[in-house]
Amino acid sequence: MSVELRRARNRQMLIFLLVCVGMLTLIGRLYYWQIVRGDSLAQLATNEHIQNQILNAPRGLIYDAQGHILATNVVRDDVYIEPIQFSIDHSSDTFQGALAKLVDSLHRVLPSISQETLYKDFNLELQTVRIASRIDPGQSAQLRSLQLPDIFLEPRTWRIYPDGSLAAQILGYVQQDDQKSMGIYGIERQYDQLLAGKPGSFTAEFDLNGNPLVVGASSEQPAVNGADLTLTIDSAMQYMAQSALADAVKTLGAESGSAIVVNVRTGAIVVMAGAPTFDPNQYGNSAALTGCLGQESVFFNPSLDCAYEPGSTLKAVTMAAALDQGLITPDTTFNDPGYRTFNDAQMVVNWNGLSYGTESMTQVLEHSANVGAAYVAHDILGPDRYYPYLTKFGFGKATGFSNQEESGFFRTPTNSPKSWSPSDLTRQAFGQSILATPLQVAMAYAAIANGGVMMHPYMVASINNNGSMVSTQPEVLRRVISTHAAALLTGMLMHSATDGFAQPAQVPGYTIAAKTGTATTQGLSSDQTEASVAGFIPATNPMFVILVKIDRPQQTIYGGTAAAPLWKAIGQQLMWYYHVPPDGA
Repeated sequence: MSVELRRARNRQMLIFLLVCVGMLTLIGRLYYWQIVRGDSLAQLATNEHIQNQILNAPRGLIYDAQGHILATNVVRDDVYIEPIQFSIDHSSDTFQGALAKLVDSLHRVLPSISQETLYKDFNLELQTVRIASRIDPGQSAQLRSLQLPDIFLEPRTWRIYPDGSLAAQILGYVQQDDQKSMGIYGIERQYDQLLAGKPGSFTAEFDLNGNPLVVGASSEQPAVNGADLTLTIDSAMQYMAQSALADAVKTLGAESGSAIVVNVRTGAIVVMAGAPTFDPNQYGNSAALTGCLGQESVFFNPSLDCAYEPGSTLKAVTMAAALDQGLITPDTTFNDPGYRTFNDAQMVVNWNGLSYGTESMTQVLEHSANVGAAYVAHDILGPDRYYPYLTKFGFGKATGFSNQEESGFFRTPTNSPKSWSPSDLTRQAFGQSILATPLQVAMAYAAIANGGVMMHPYMVASINNNGSMVSTQPEVLRRVISTHAAALLTGMLMHSATDGFAQPAQVPGYTIAAKTGTATTQGLSSDQTEASVAGFIPATNPMFVILVKIDRPQQTIYGGTAAAPLWKAIGQQLMWYYHVPPDGA
């Protein structure tokens, strides 16, 4: 065999061996990918084409008593840029020119973002950067029409409050981020789980552009919409009271204030206003503001969260306890020398330093006589007959209206045996040495107006949970005093309004039963007061209790001069708005 033929055969054999090795290698790799890695690769392919998306549940709406929307949802776009992609799409020669054109176009549509900021954002080595949030629909339309490169819009659902600060401290607000939203303060917090609903999920096969395929495997777990709430608040009355309260606080140079209107017969809250307040659409701008009585935040509801010494408005409760036990009548008299020293050497004096001599219990309320109230509590009632009535009237315990309210406090021989003294009893008789919230005081007067029956206060009239409607029914808590005692006390409070310091609260054409309060905050000077008026209208057929409180007014410091004019304004508006016929001269 020739040398050339042998070499040819060797070459053939070598090529054959190389082909065999290649075939074995290919078979090995096919075995590896198909058998060894087959399942994991199939899962990766599935993960790439079949995605699971969370379906957010629309948050429930909040309405007022007339069906006016107080809280709703809107879809607004966030604007994102892709700096890295933009730099890839343009060479160094064209980058600056293209960037200048893009920045100019963006700035024209979004003038609140400076061109300097946009240049900095585009020079970041990031995949995406959010440059604007919740832009107006008109701005979204402009950006879409411009079709700018490496700009995209992401729609997001936002909570909004169409009336701004109206009832803000009642509603609270919703804090939102990229992952979740949560109710903060007020109704939004208390009913957060109901309002939020339950998110769903959607699993389907998607194309390369992220669009779900019509043909392909898919499954869906629908989102459960949040429940809708209807409140007892009436927006028209809330607006009037809230605006008038804000004006009064400003005019009087006061720190803050609150106003409450309660339906006597049901316990429904018609108005609950506080000043200062905030706009829940821009809650971040109000985070540093302080609220009632120096509260750390303006977000607190002053009617629930600000316990104060109610002052002489509590004299009605002292009289109620004695009347109900038959220990006094409106005409019972005693001698008022203007001061009185009790067992622990603590002296009680009338607020104006006057002595009234022989005066009736009705005149004690007319004169707002501290000595008279202390006499009733100390000499006629005593601790055993007085403190059970403070408890029955709801003091020292949260009303159950909200899970975010203060309970207030008062010392008794039982709960404070070491620190209680008779001076506590005498001072509590005229509203000092006791802490109560405005709602507690309002509900105490509502019990008097309702013939002695205490109703449970409430603000949510109904809950519509995806077609399942639950309405709140008025709830009787307990009888506090007899119908007879309530009628006697109403007459005394009517005299207090016509002949006492509550005269400026009188509403033309209507009878009112009201009592003023001027309490000095412990540790502060005598001109730092909580000025208030509590009462009900019409007195002959009570429909509404009104409580007005002005915190530390400077122009005038008394309940009759600082709070009574606002009480009158709210009372007039209530009678007109609800078409209540006059019952007085």
